[in-house]
Amino acid sequence: MTSSTGLRHAALRGGVYLMVRQVLSIGLKIVGVMLITRALGPASYGAYVSAFNIYQYALALGSAGIGVYLLRQEGEVAERAFRTAYTVLAILAVVLTLSLELVRAWLAEWVNVEGFEGVAAIIVLALPLQLLSTPAYVRLERALNYRAIAFLETTSQVGYYVVAISLVWLDFGPRALAIAWIVQQALTCLFAHILSRTYPKFAFDLSISKAMGRYAVSFSAANWIWQLRMLINPMIVGPVLGAQAVGLVGMTIGLLEMLSIVKTIAWRLSVSVLGRVQSDLERLRSAVTEGMELQLLAVGAILLGFGWTGDFFVPLLFGERWAPVMDIYPYIAVGYLTAAPFNMHSATLSVINQNRYLAIAFLAHVPLFAVTAYFAVPAVGVVGYGYGEIAALPAYAIVHYFLARAIGSPDYRLAALWWVATVVGLFWKEIGLWAIAVPFAALAMPISLRKMMGYYRLVRRKKTVEQL
Repeated sequence: MTSSTGLRHAALRGGVYLMVRQVLSIGLKIVGVMLITRALGPASYGAYVSAFNIYQYALALGSAGIGVYLLRQEGEVAERAFRTAYTVLAILAVVLTLSLELVRAWLAEWVNVEGFEGVAAIIVLALPLQLLSTPAYVRLERALNYRAIAFLETTSQVGYYVVAISLVWLDFGPRALAIAWIVQQALTCLFAHILSRTYPKFAFDLSISKAMGRYAVSFSAANWIWQLRMLINPMIVGPVLGAQAVGLVGMTIGLLEMLSIVKTIAWRLSVSVLGRVQSDLERLRSAVTEGMELQLLAVGAILLGFGWTGDFFVPLLFGERWAPVMDIYPYIAVGYLTAAPFNMHSATLSVINQNRYLAIAFLAHVPLFAVTAYFAVPAVGVVGYGYGEIAALPAYAIVHYFLARAIGSPDYRLAALWWVATVVGLFWKEIGLWAIAVPFAALAMPISLRKMMGYYRLVRRKKTVEQL
């Protein structure tokens, strides 16, 4: 067996483990979110979403790309690099935790969402736990030990929902979710170290810390800009429309994160696997093209399925108070649908250390999103957030430009066909019932049928090789 074949099989096994874990995760989330949101309602959930989104941005600042820096290194990573990472992450955790505590009152006044400050005071305590999990987690990912990753993620998630549901039904309100998040991060930190057979060890190497700092300027700068999207809901929607609107947007985003989980799996596998073939530009272009198509096929089908049935299932599962989610859904879904194929672009640029170009694209994306939402939300209500999502889509052309300049242009023909067909299908309520037929017509076209047959033959060959 060649090294490339072994790598492919390892990636496939990893994908299977992650997919099984994500299926279990989605089932668990549906039950957990159903029980939690029925008890909390949009307004209380909005208080948690506001605090959680700000926490997540602080986490993005604190992680500083250190995990990806360790993950993308070719060959063995020196033990001193892991120990230096622990030291840097610990320092960042202390600085950010104290900073959030100092500005909490000011943030509460700006966000103007009832219950925000109490949730923010609790959830910030999870930040050191989550940051210090990073080096142990990276060890598991570098070993492609997705079986262990699936176990620890599932176990910690079960812990989250057990605590969250219990406390919500004991009338702790949105603070229940903050406490549960601390429990989840504590379990993740514990199991990551147990399964990687290590524990936090601290040291400091100036040359390694400088290399991490240089990487942070490229990778983390792009990530910090992109993650500013998370602040649009609490800091633009919240002050204008209040906690209920923040909760509705947060719920819609949460549902879309669950539905489009395939893109998350693909990114995690891509950074691990593409890093080993980064010198072969032809293989990279081919991987991006095929990755775009597979992501659109998988993510598009799931988003369409929910878009066509959500008016029935959302009130049934979560309660009538959450029915307006489906008014916002198609607009935000277009953003997730578009991000799915370009996920391969960002993974590739990250692997070849061209993250500064992502930062340039995101510098266009986030202002387009924020400015549009700033003017649209007061004018049209919560759907204005979705208008912002759509207004930011042209920034992906910048991502394409820099990828094409670095490795050559991927083939967009089939991906574009499937994207257009899926968007039409998502807006079936606005366009008419006939729009539901458009995605099926796109799949029946000769270019789609040839590609689908190619996937089928590939699976058949893989089964034959395994039997031999």
